[in-house]
Amino acid sequence: MGGKMATSEPTTPTENTSIQPVDEAVPITEEQKFFFDLHGWILLPSVLSVAETEEMKAEVYAGAKQSYDGALQRLLDHPAIVGILSEILAERPFERDDCYSFRCEGSFTTVRPFGWSKSQRGDMGMPHVVRPPQQANPMRYQVAGEKIFSGLTRVVWELEEVKAGQGGTSFLSGSHKSFFNYGGPDPFRPNISDSPWESSMRDAMSEYSCPAGSVVIFTESLIHAANDWTNSDNSRCAVFNCYNSIWSQWHKLNLSHEKIKAMPWKRQSLFRGTWAIGGGPSGNREYSQENRTW
Repeated sequence: MGGKMATSEPTTPTENTSIQPVDEAVPITEEQKFFFDLHGWILLPSVLSVAETEEMKAEVYAGAKQSYDGALQRLLDHPAIVGILSEILAERPFERDDCYSFRCEGSFTTVRPFGWSKSQRGDMGMPHVVRPPQQANPMRYQVAGEKIFSGLTRVVWELEEVKAGQGGTSFLSGSHKSFFNYGGPDPFRPNISDSPWESSMRDAMSEYSCPAGSVVIFTESLIHAANDWTNSDNSRCAVFNCYNSIWSQWHKLNLSHEKIKAMPWKRQSLFRGTWAIGGGPSGNREYSQENRTW
């Protein structure tokens, strides 16, 4: 009678139902909104503290391939980006306190040592977009009713210093709103290959410098490109996270249910299914194994 009661092994993943202790999201400023719309990208310098940067950088150098674990997981819904992503990816009626009004659909890290060449990429560093913004598609950048919809959106956390002209991501600022194609033979081609203006477009691309711990946010409708890393002072160490509306999806996520359920409860909502109505009176708010991004 005094022995321990036998218990069965759990058959479901460990679930984190704790209320997420996060700082309040920083709202987008009118200046940020203006320049994001004008250029298609913005830079937020020195967002992370030195201690945070060192902790996260160590995880990447130790082999972390995505930001779904460890300290890197905090980048998924960092307060500095939540307000901006809510503004450029969501409608206000769908902004709620108990879930995020946008989705995360991908993450990867990169370490590019001095001498790394863009030829190591499958696209050879060809300037590209997700889909040409001149064509109607659910990934394209658009503005209506004084509201930005950024479409597929990339957030890049730079964990080492980046020097302009030495290998950071480059952008053809303003190209996310271009009404004319890139001059190549195929108006549906999502890059500038075979364009007679390729050299001129490359020459016009913008670059940035930033200290470690900075973040760059850009719409994937913007022509952008990887570049050779020529900074001999440090490698490029970066985390690339991708976000989208709760109503559209580009990437197949391939993230396990167990890994998502171990995240704080609100963070889990970043990985819920891609739909708006028809799932009950509360709408699409909670992640579950049946309501997930595939």
